[in-house]
Amino acid sequence: MIYELRIYECLPGRLPALLNRFAEHTLAIWDKHGIKQAGFFTTIVGESSSVSPISLPGNR
Repeated sequence: MIYELRIYECLPGRLPALLNRFAEHTLAIWDKHGIKQAGFFTTIVGESSSVSPISLPGNR
């Protein structure tokens, strides 16, 4: 099985907006293309401005 890891960096303080975008828009687009979510990971120690989604690419 192939997994895809991406790291998205955003401006300080904008991480909640980025996570909301994934929840409200991106997951629906991924589902439309057969991409399944394996998880979303952020830093819990200190300030973070990045999110690392791991997905399973769909059939292409």
